[in-house]
Amino acid sequence: MSSGPRADGDATRTRILKFLTQNQGSHLSAIIRALQLGNHQATIHLKTLEGQSKLWGRREGQLLRYYTSTIPPHTPHEQLPNPPQSFTPDTMQFRIIDRLARNPKPVGQTGPLTQGMLAEELECSQQLVSHHLISLEKSGCVKSQKAGFRKKWRVLAPGLQAITGGLRSLSTVDHHDLEALIAHYGS
Repeated sequence: MSSGPRADGDATRTRILKFLTQNQGSHLSAIIRALQLGNHQATIHLKTLEGQSKLWGRREGQLLRYYTSTIPPHTPHEQLPNPPQSFTPDTMQFRIIDRLARNPKPVGQTGPLTQGMLAEELECSQQLVSHHLISLEKSGCVKSQKAGFRKKWRVLAPGLQAITGGLRSLSTVDHHDLEALIAHYGS
């Protein structure tokens, strides 16, 4: 029996490196989803690539984020690149951003869309909506603004890109021009 990685995994490891080169800081589940790998399969290939010093990982909360060797492992946290967010239509994050982007004001209401209204529309608990809104705000996808005792939420450009998959047509719009992005996505 030979020691070292099996040659039949070279193509998968190459795919992982290519993906990480374009998505520095991605975590295990993002790699698995994007490349359609099994958990065990991805873990083994990532460990092999780490052993070959082609990539390295850093724990960030519950996530282990991976970077290629082009980024030094001792790079301060705040200087590390963040992977682009991407949500599929079956996720609650997608549904929240989609709802806020399409119509930030509730139909027939004069005030802002509340967490309670959003939870009712999405048929889930207010706690779940609150959890995801806080998470989305931390990731730069949405922004809150106090409106009396409530918060008014608005979608930022990274949020729209996260639900559209960063469509090429969005890249032609100034990423700070939220109204143009909303108009583009809403049509």
